[in-house]
Amino acid sequence: MRSKYARVSALLAGVAMVAFAPAAWASDAVTLVFQNQFSDSESAEMKLLVEEYQKQNPGIAIQLVRDNDSSYYDKLVTQIIAGKGPDIVRLEPPKVSQYITNGWLAPLDTVVTNENRGDFFANALEAATKDGIVYAVPQDVSTLALFYRTDMFAAAGIDAPPANWDELKKDAAALTGNGQYGIGLFGGWGAYEFYPWLWQSGAEVLSEDGGTAVFNSPDAVRALQLWVDLQKTAMPPGMATATEDDVRGPFSNGKLAMLTSGPYMTAILGGEDLGDVWAVAPLPEDKVAASVLGGMDLAVLENSPHQTEAEAFLSWLMQDDVQARWATTLGFVPVKQSLYGTDPFASDPNLVAFGEIIAASRSRPTIERAGDVDAALGEAVQAAVSGAATPKAALDAAVDKANRAISGK
Repeated sequence: MRSKYARVSALLAGVAMVAFAPAAWASDAVTLVFQNQFSDSESAEMKLLVEEYQKQNPGIAIQLVRDNDSSYYDKLVTQIIAGKGPDIVRLEPPKVSQYITNGWLAPLDTVVTNENRGDFFANALEAATKDGIVYAVPQDVSTLALFYRTDMFAAAGIDAPPANWDELKKDAAALTGNGQYGIGLFGGWGAYEFYPWLWQSGAEVLSEDGGTAVFNSPDAVRALQLWVDLQKTAMPPGMATATEDDVRGPFSNGKLAMLTSGPYMTAILGGEDLGDVWAVAPLPEDKVAASVLGGMDLAVLENSPHQTEAEAFLSWLMQDDVQARWATTLGFVPVKQSLYGTDPFASDPNLVAFGEIIAASRSRPTIERAGDVDAALGEAVQAAVSGAATPKAALDAAVDKANRAISGK
């Protein structure tokens, strides 16, 4: 039996959604609708966890509603404004901040408490916190690190990954030639891949009060010029619109010496049986060291009639043993920093490295129009790397576009 909230969600969405539910529910069970954009592997694992939770809590029925359509957030807003929608939702951190501002999320003070708050990465809770109250918890955490081919480095006489931009430019050039390239930095994911380099240069995305886009400063132009120069000297053609899929193959095949990626890449490369020809290091720094915090969050909607039950499920999901199982099964890094000192995570140097990088990463903008700022910056990266505009012209145009969005003009 589907709850009225699930029926309204499907009706408002206007597209088919994939729903998972146990074969039989008690007629008096409380039904929690959990709307998400999981991958196939995430969906399969969450289904197992839900079944386990329901066995332990026979009065609760959890319906997983998977909607991977590109209009996921537009439909979710329509549901919320209509006073309906799911009970639990999966959100990008910038969306969490916007939803908090709009009053759409319920506090999770029984999930993240004063006693367990230190178990989580502080920066992973930053976008989900307002006035000291946490409104979402991480479903996964990520960041960008440098993956490099140790065999290609050795063949070029380079004994360590680049620690700064000067070393990066020198190493990337030395690793390029004879059908091989030094590094692949891609713009097909928008601004996400570029944020670390912007921050490393000393530039900021927004003014201190968050009211103005400022990512066209001289340092920001210098960061984008680095990407433009690398495209000309050490990167495969077409990186402006390339995605990770376009660089992973050459990296695995020994045709690309460096790329930036998240912790999930360790599981992907490990499954390709490449041996010990690759390793993970922090991104090379400039004025400062920086990377970007990624991942997804889980939240409870304020208009859910079952907030208590939804919070109880999220509390169970955040338990150490559950999170350890989730991470190891899916090849993720733990969302709780308290797990990094425990096996099997403590024995994997790549996971340990990622834990340190995550702790030092920065959140993307979390203002209400963060999505517009992100889109404008991503367009500037693509324009400059493709050669359609100079870095300064591209960033100037993007800042103007971002500021018009922030001001509502």
